[in-house]
Amino acid sequence: ASYAQSALPNLGDDGAITLGAERELGNRIARELYRDVEFLSDPVLDAYLSSVWQPLYAQAQRSGTMPADMDVQFAWRLFLVRDKSVNAFALPGGYFGVHLGLIALSETPDILASVLAHEITHVTQRHIARGMSKDRVAAPLVVASILLGLLAVRANTQLANAVLATGQAASIQGQLNYSRDFEREADRIGLTLMQPAGYSEQGFVEMFDLLGRASRLSDSGNFPYLRSHPLTTERVSDMRARVNETRSKPSIDTGKRQLHRLMAARAGAMSDLSVDAQQLYLQQGDAAVPSAENYVAAQYGAALAAWQTKDAARARAFYAKLKAATSISTPPAVLEAIKWLGAELQLPIALNIASSNRVDLIYAAQQLLDKQGGGVPPDPSALQSATSRLQDWLGANPSDADVWSLLSNLQQAQNRRVRAVIASAEALRAKMDDSGALAQYQVAQTLIRQGLPTDAVDAAIVDSKVRELQVLVREAIDRTLSSRFD
Repeated sequence: ASYAQSALPNLGDDGAITLGAERELGNRIARELYRDVEFLSDPVLDAYLSSVWQPLYAQAQRSGTMPADMDVQFAWRLFLVRDKSVNAFALPGGYFGVHLGLIALSETPDILASVLAHEITHVTQRHIARGMSKDRVAAPLVVASILLGLLAVRANTQLANAVLATGQAASIQGQLNYSRDFEREADRIGLTLMQPAGYSEQGFVEMFDLLGRASRLSDSGNFPYLRSHPLTTERVSDMRARVNETRSKPSIDTGKRQLHRLMAARAGAMSDLSVDAQQLYLQQGDAAVPSAENYVAAQYGAALAAWQTKDAARARAFYAKLKAATSISTPPAVLEAIKWLGAELQLPIALNIASSNRVDLIYAAQQLLDKQGGGVPPDPSALQSATSRLQDWLGANPSDADVWSLLSNLQQAQNRRVRAVIASAEALRAKMDDSGALAQYQVAQTLIRQGLPTDAVDAAIVDSKVRELQVLVREAIDRTLSSRFD
């Protein structure tokens, strides 16, 4: 802990970018990530990624690797990216992106944890900020605008190369490609988070093996992690030696490994929605034999692939084989994941809207909406109960955009149009889209003036939110104009 604290520079003291400025930089990039068509919000994978992440985050807090002021000021938010390439990235201010391809190709939860531990350390040690300070590049908001451009063209190699041809953009890209010193530091401090968080340090070695195999392949673009995180012989040797010194043993939690296989199959099936890619998962489901170690995961992936290709009958046939493969010894987390898949396939799965589990809550609310959409007469008491439960959840989790969107749909189902628009506005605000939220609140104002049913409290809230958001949007425009002309 003492080493971690002494190794962390206080960049605010020497005139470099402060924690607050770094968070603002990250906020601007995060706004664009939410708008990216490849941004994915999936309750099941979000929950799984969070379950791997949280023990590492808690250990960074306990160990002193993460200073208290950084813990409070940074976002510590994860994004899923629908991309089959093996990649993860850390952004300023505690934002992290994880490509579905990384989850799909990580053979164990320890490998995934090692990548997350490495990325957490890039942020706690402020490697992007230190790189910016060293090269004295443009002001943070100008840097943000260039980063936004790089993110926007990440799927278009030719356009990206054209952008990087400019000197300033190339300089910023240099900040994203970590130096050897930064990589060693992220490895070494990240490694210290693993065992206390419940993961085997062997995950780092397994990660290097995975990346090593990738580096021997032609660069097809499927392993962009290698470009921003260069893999060197020295780095690999150093980490192998450190893991051997601790005599770290591989994780033996079979429940975790079984759940990881299901989540890897889910991530893989969702990473590429092309017909050819989905066909591969269907073939794996057909070919798997019940005695095979990957049988349950193969049936899970095949059921999801069939559903995604609009073949409901085949999806449910694979699901039946998946259910038949479970027993009283199947880990509860695996049974829960299978239950959620059944809910996605619109099978009569019992879900509890009062559950404290976010996935249960979301799927139970969606189940009610699906029934109504399927022509089943709405149950007013069930809709009201679900509405109240979602409102309770949002009281404790006001930044949950998905639940706000569900609440909007539930309000609409009850013909509460003003409240539906208010919830839609809050969903946009949770995604950091203040302009969109302002537009929705102005729609709510119009509906109230037209005499739609509402109450005085809602009307007052709408007026207050419009005034608040007008100020925020105006300030954002002023900052943008200022950064362009400074």
